[in-house]
Amino acid sequence: MFGIDDTGRITFATEEFAALLDRTPAELVGTPVDTLVAAEDRETLAEARQAVSSASDRLTRTCRVTLRQSDRSRPVTIELTTADDGSVVGSRCRTAETADPFQHLFDLIQDAVVGFEIVNFVPIVRTVNPAFVETFGYDRDEIVGEPLNEYIVPGDRVEEAVNYDERTAAGEVNYAVVSRKTADGCREFIYRGVPYDTADGRRCGFAMYTDVTDSRRQKRRLRVLHRVLRHNLRNELSVVFGTSEYVRAHAADSSVSLAASRALDAADRLAAVSEKARSVETALDGDADQSVDAAALARSVADSYRPDTPVETALPSTLPVTGGTAVYDAIDNLVENAVEHTLPGTAVRITAEQANGDAFVRVLDDGPGIPAAERAVVFEDADITNLQHGSGLGIWLARWVAETAGGGIEYDRTDGWTTVSLRFPLSDADTEDVLTVLDAPESAAEPTR
Repeated sequence: MFGIDDTGRITFATEEFAALLDRTPAELVGTPVDTLVAAEDRETLAEARQAVSSASDRLTRTCRVTLRQSDRSRPVTIELTTADDGSVVGSRCRTAETADPFQHLFDLIQDAVVGFEIVNFVPIVRTVNPAFVETFGYDRDEIVGEPLNEYIVPGDRVEEAVNYDERTAAGEVNYAVVSRKTADGCREFIYRGVPYDTADGRRCGFAMYTDVTDSRRQKRRLRVLHRVLRHNLRNELSVVFGTSEYVRAHAADSSVSLAASRALDAADRLAAVSEKARSVETALDGDADQSVDAAALARSVADSYRPDTPVETALPSTLPVTGGTAVYDAIDNLVENAVEHTLPGTAVRITAEQANGDAFVRVLDDGPGIPAAERAVVFEDADITNLQHGSGLGIWLARWVAETAGGGIEYDRTDGWTTVSLRFPLSDADTEDVLTVLDAPESAAEPTR
């Protein structure tokens, strides 16, 4: 609570109100009240104070203003009331603030948000939240009323920003990854721009910036590291293969020949893991939003193993899902795991169905099941210690494909049967927009319409 005399100066202030301004009550006494709020709010506050102070009877007015704190601004609702001696008593109106949950969200959300008005196709800042102030380093009073792009858009991204502004002016929503100038240098953000029209016909909007710099940099570093390691691994394995073959062919001692054979076997397994890593990268680089026919993909997988390894199927005629052609790789890796890591003659089966609004593709076998250590890592999120062979990476690929599509993976062992289930979101795409697989190449499925 605080008091205002007829000259507009603070006569007293409670500890609670002073704390809102990062001041003490003594520091506020004698301070012109209009200096405590943002410049654009001073007229609103003055009009409310004038109405209350000139009233012949008790009168109360509320107004929304932004208090100027030492390091940031704080929007609050102030209630002004006529005192018995004709002066004005003010207080923070919590009820009015609570009644505006969107303002509460605006103030507390951790993403940087700016409200703007499009004036001659230029976004003019009208308000910013505390996260914007912290991220970009501009105080509210400093940037309100200014062209947004001049403060946060790098010089080489001006044309891109202008294109977004033109879309906003046309009433279109923007969604993109952009680079913007911040208090810590240029950083990358997921940018969402949402336009709206005011009651008096002005085109305004909100821009939200979610910082993704660290995650995108890490992804790029891992991609480079992955490719460099695979390249070097492939080159060095060529030397191992060549040398081991030579030693095995020319060894007079059987023990030396056996050692060379073991080295070749180990190199083969390492090459298989490297190839599996390549297939993971290829599969996950696809469009996870593309609609595909999971039943057709599953049939293609089964056909690719015949006639050497019969794979039974119990599939619907069609099952459109979201997940892209990587769905083929997911199913193929589960079948490969069931075929290669069980004894000859083990029954392998692929089934699919719709249930509870999702699609389920299941790969079953009557082998011994997935080892507990590997199962705990993939299906139960246990700590990763060691993947003993390529099958673990194949199951990881299946899990990642399903999760990227918005689904998941499950493991079950019942009555001697191992079941790995992939869950995918059902697709509502038109039939002609759903991809199928006509032929299944050795490494990846070729999509066709």
